[in-house]
Amino acid sequence: MKPIFEPIWSWPTMILIIIALILLVLQTYPKRVKHLSPVLRRSLIAMRLLTVSMLVFMLLRPAIELTDKSKKQSWLYILADASRSMQTADGPGSTTRRNELVKTLNSVNKLFENMEPNIGIKRFNFSKELMPVEVFTEESNGEQTAIGYSLETIAAQLQQEHLVGLLLLSDGAERALPPYDIDVRSRASFFGDSGIPIYTIGFGSSSLQDTTLDLVLESLVIDPVVFEKKTTPISVKVRSLGAANRDLTVRLLVEDRTGKKNGEAGKMIPAPAYSNSRVATQIHPTQNNELSTVELFWTPEIPGEYKIAVEVVPLEGEIKQTNNRLETIVTVQKGGIQVVYFDSLRPEQKFIRSLNDPKIQLDYIPLGSGFSDNQKKLRSELVDLSKYDVFIIGDVPADLLGAAVLKQIADRLDKGAGLLTTGGYHSFGPGGYANTPLDNFIPVEMRPSEKQTGNTIAKDLHYFQDLKMVPTALGLRRYVMQLDSSTTNNQQKWNSLAPLKGANRLRKKHDLVEVLAQSAGNEAVPLLFAYEVGQTRIMAFAGDTTFQWFLSGNRTEHERFWRQIILWLAHKENDSGQTVWARVSPRNFSPGANVPIQFGARDAEGNPISDVNFTVQVKNPSGKFSKVESTSTGDSTVTSFSLTEEPGDYWVTVHAEKNGVSLGFDATTRFIVDPRDLEMDNPAADYSLLETISSLSGGSSLPPEELSSFLTRMNKEKSWNSDLVRYRRISLWDNWFFLALFVALLTAEWFLRKNKGLV
Repeated sequence: MKPIFEPIWSWPTMILIIIALILLVLQTYPKRVKHLSPVLRRSLIAMRLLTVSMLVFMLLRPAIELTDKSKKQSWLYILADASRSMQTADGPGSTTRRNELVKTLNSVNKLFENMEPNIGIKRFNFSKELMPVEVFTEESNGEQTAIGYSLETIAAQLQQEHLVGLLLLSDGAERALPPYDIDVRSRASFFGDSGIPIYTIGFGSSSLQDTTLDLVLESLVIDPVVFEKKTTPISVKVRSLGAANRDLTVRLLVEDRTGKKNGEAGKMIPAPAYSNSRVATQIHPTQNNELSTVELFWTPEIPGEYKIAVEVVPLEGEIKQTNNRLETIVTVQKGGIQVVYFDSLRPEQKFIRSLNDPKIQLDYIPLGSGFSDNQKKLRSELVDLSKYDVFIIGDVPADLLGAAVLKQIADRLDKGAGLLTTGGYHSFGPGGYANTPLDNFIPVEMRPSEKQTGNTIAKDLHYFQDLKMVPTALGLRRYVMQLDSSTTNNQQKWNSLAPLKGANRLRKKHDLVEVLAQSAGNEAVPLLFAYEVGQTRIMAFAGDTTFQWFLSGNRTEHERFWRQIILWLAHKENDSGQTVWARVSPRNFSPGANVPIQFGARDAEGNPISDVNFTVQVKNPSGKFSKVESTSTGDSTVTSFSLTEEPGDYWVTVHAEKNGVSLGFDATTRFIVDPRDLEMDNPAADYSLLETISSLSGGSSLPPEELSSFLTRMNKEKSWNSDLVRYRRISLWDNWFFLALFVALLTAEWFLRKNKGLV
């Protein structure tokens, strides 16, 4: 039991009020009753002071808190890492981590038995998922280490069971793929908020690089669509373990398809070097654990679809070499794209214009100058718009383009050109594009009443807060939103980008419009819209500050995003020239992933062919064919393939017939299931993560040799929180008795004063 005060105002304020009330009574009241007898005078003053005291008592809102404690059945969960990295033999005498884990737990079995009677023990192995066990063995074959997912699974059981804590025994390295890649830190914080500490015990060496030689390629970044005879940059990250002061060769390999048919992989050979290319280089790490970024440059000579690879040449004594190489598929196209870009002199246009792609010819025409009234219209006779494949319109009022130019753009769109409109105070409805020739093309709602004039800004038509742009679930499957060939890396790169500084408030015009990007968080503000009708492709982008990505160190991602928008608008993302086409994006997947396959058929003008029967087959690396079910409405069709457990090249073949007649050559494409070993590519222990988990949850991180003394101390001091505590609060002022006493006191004082003629 303990007293509690909850004053209406702060304590300093309450103290001043109390002093003021007492002084007021003592300074004023005695003068009014000084003619009365001493006994009556003192009684009235005392009653007035008592009334003030009761009033102060109510303002302090006192209560008594009672605590009831009772014992209940509680549990201590023991979570033991059973992933393959626990097979690493870096313990004393070259014992495995799992062996050390099991020995540690067996050595304290007596201490578990001596715990309080109401505390039970539950044992779990975890790797990709949580698995209850009776006893721990040395078996550890899990393909992933999903600590966050395991903690989330336990969190879902907290309503059924009362936990006194968790013992987490692991090497601490989180190695998980979607949907098991739950954030560990947020889950640990949840347990801390719930009063359930997590005690971590780590196993293994965090400095394997000192004794283990291993060269690892961690990422490969190249545009999925490149052009013939043009230099293409390739960026890779090389992790060198145990290779300090040694020369490492990083080189580009290209598939030799001489004599190979579709469905047959060619031999990977060193890429030929040209004067404007760099297909091999050397790095010289100075530390035993060093991450190096390497830039290569490749100049493809012939259009087509190629497999390329970047490898760091294995060193003598390097036992594990499967992680020395990364592969992907690249489409080499011919031809270029003519783009015209109308925008005001603002930062966004500067960075879009810096797009470094020799196959994209971008002509910039500055128009408008913010809210100035002194703005000149574009003279349509001075600009030949018939040569352009893509039109980009930024923060430019429709009036400045003029009716003639808008009509010319609309005519080009009818013939298959692409259009992108971007955000700004004078874009979309605020720019007066409703009821113009472009109104039928722009895929978002616009009204004539939204047009902004003068220096005013209609705040209901814009967002002014930071908006972090991320792909929607649909956007993750679309070419434009691929910043990396790996699905996991693609999501990570989007998450790393700086937020946009505001955007236009846009809504899609109808259900056929696709929303490819939105803001992160619960509000999910739509940001990027795409619409394809016939041979015309249109996009609307609500933002106008992607240059923030460039300035924050993500120039590569900024350029790739804008490049892919232009390629998609120009129908160049899969430009093979065949009637039947097929596309897989991204090109690299993890084993077991679900792979989206998009395909279709088009006539000589590029229009989709309807009423086509498609047959889709996938050939796996072992040569086994699988037929994929598909249906088509005439436009592009998406199906999926999930039999991807085997690493290697998968070939997709699409055959199309209409009325029993073949529409031409089969379309062939392929994708790669990466032969990565998630657990063993870099099996180093991560003690910092274990310390973070214990800190966020209110527990502690222990070395294995201290587990016995820790359990002894916890048992001896009865420190396990197995009590069920209930709190009751009794108010000392908010009740009928106190109110009656207060009223009675006021009444008695009034009666005495009335009797003496003071009222």
